[in-house]
Amino acid sequence: MSHTDLMVQDLEKIEYRRGMLEKGMKPKDLSVKIWRGSRIPEDVRAAVKAENLLNLGGVYGDKKSGDPVEYDNLKLVLTDDTVEITVFNRGIALFMSDDERIRGIHRVLCKLDGTGKD
Repeated sequence: MSHTDLMVQDLEKIEYRRGMLEKGMKPKDLSVKIWRGSRIPEDVRAAVKAENLLNLGGVYGDKKSGDPVEYDNLKLVLTDDTVEITVFNRGIALFMSDDERIRGIHRVLCKLDGTGKD
């Protein structure tokens, strides 16, 4: 599937986990916020598109720099595909790298941080 095919699919659901992973914790131990369909804020949809997030799936940051580890996981569920982005120690990654992809991911996550509860 090409990247252009992803753009015509609908964004059906967003799942976002965020928190500090203490020793022995698993990411699934963190609470998750979920937005579905029309409940996905329009500014978040626009930011996902503007920052090209559907083409940035993967893992960013350094899991070993920090204890506890700051953890962000964004799952974008599309009509026929899922894009997952994980960032370890987002603050450190932003500070230490000059990576525009991480800055774009950060801008979208900041919008999600400020939106409602499920």
